[in-house]
Formats: sequence, C-alpha cells, structure tokens
Amino acid sequence: MKMKNETSTNDFCARIAVSLIEYWKIHRRFDANIKDLAKHAGVSRDTAYRWLNKKALPKHEKAQLIKSWLNQKQKP
Repeated sequence: MKMKNETSTNDFCARIAVSLIEYWKIHRRFDANIKDLAKHAGVSRDTAYRWLNKKALPKHEKAQLIKSWLNQKQKP
C-alpha cells in the first residue's frame, strides 16, 4: 500500500514529465536542447530521452530540476 506522501510525489513527477513532453513537442526545433536539459538535471542524454519517450519518470529531485529548467525556458 502506498503512503499518501509517496503517491503525491509520484503525481508531482508524472505532472512534470508531462509538462516536459508538452514543452518538447512545441520547442524541439527551436531553443530546446536535450544536452542543456540533461546537464541542468545532472543526468545523461539517454536518461532525458527516456523521460521524453515516457519510458521512465524522473525522481522527485530531478523533477524539481526539470521544473526549474522549464521555468527558465518559458520566461520571455
């Protein structure tokens, strides 16, 4: 049985992964750079691609880093 906190953490990670995928679909030809994302999150490009291809969810710490990366990219 999952604890409430664990479920909310998984929900947060899933929401961030969806946000990343949506951002990537729109911007992949423009300023989105998988190498930049991977460096910001401290992971390999392969790991970032696994997130984008829905083969893995980022852990909570990495999801927070992805969220900050997305926020930086979405500022005018």
